[in-house]
Amino acid sequence: MVFNLVDAKNIMGSVASLLPKSDPYNEDFQFFSSINCTTSSEYREELKSFLENFIIDHAILSMPENVKEIYPLLVKLYGWL
Repeated sequence: MVFNLVDAKNIMGSVASLLPKSDPYNEDFQFFSSINCTTSSEYREELKSFLENFIIDHAILSMPENVKEIYPLLVKLYGWL
């Protein structure tokens, strides 16, 4: 699968919409659902760093089932970044 920054933004927004507002990761997914960086390379770098921590910390284990279904897509996105 080939991604672009719009795909990345949309995937992050999809996850944000599935998370409860009280979830500690909600704010991060909301942030990455729009490109808030001055350059596309900065956005990619920041997003990759966030996803790396999210994947390494096994945060997915505490996520709702509908987010767990998207997890493989997040891993693929990380690989693209």
